[in-house]
Amino acid sequence: MSNIVDIIQSAQGGQIIENLSERFGLASWQTRSAVESLLPALVAALSKAAEEPDSLRPVIDAANDSTHRAAFESAEEAHSQASVEGGDAIVAHLFGSASAAGEVSQFVARDSGLRADVLQRLLPILVSVAAGGLGSTLERQSAAEPPAPAPAPALAPSGGWLSALFGTLFGTKPAAPPPQAVPAAEPVDALEAARTKIRETLAPAAERQADLDELLGRIFASAKV
Repeated sequence: MSNIVDIIQSAQGGQIIENLSERFGLASWQTRSAVESLLPALVAALSKAAEEPDSLRPVIDAANDSTHRAAFESAEEAHSQASVEGGDAIVAHLFGSASAAGEVSQFVARDSGLRADVLQRLLPILVSVAAGGLGSTLERQSAAEPPAPAPAPALAPSGGWLSALFGTLFGTKPAAPPPQAVPAAEPVDALEAARTKIRETLAPAAERQADLDELLGRIFASAKV
């Protein structure tokens, strides 16, 4: 299972650091430092979303959105209005508000050496790219997995793992089983399958310093008030 760092590094044909550097007028080392400093906060927020079904649904929606898939593939698309606005929406959802995302940018600025306003502009683009890459990666890995001996009908629709997941989550009716179908297998909890896959994808990059944990804990707690 690829982790989130691998996904980001593979974006835009492996040229995302160079592409962001050119767009923001930064040296490659500055952009790499910014991305590496932002990723722990992003991973923490995604990991939290993966623990809560209501929070996970918008993340899955974003991962299956063609706008974010395009941002993962193309530098030009990553800076489109649709991608940036979509990234802003994901950021606000993950951190609870746009102002909370600003706090994260202020925190990251201390480690990266970049101004917080630059990081705040970079964050939604990075999130859009990550969402598109996460969806593409999970769908590709699911397609490569050997089929189960007797898959439940709910996982049968065409369109890959995410399409089947969406059918289960949002009420799309699966195709009717053939008349000679064997006894039904135990139902598969597609949302739990999604949570497991996302946790596995995020886990290798989930190491964070204590002060980041403290900041995010405060942000997440205040978002519930």
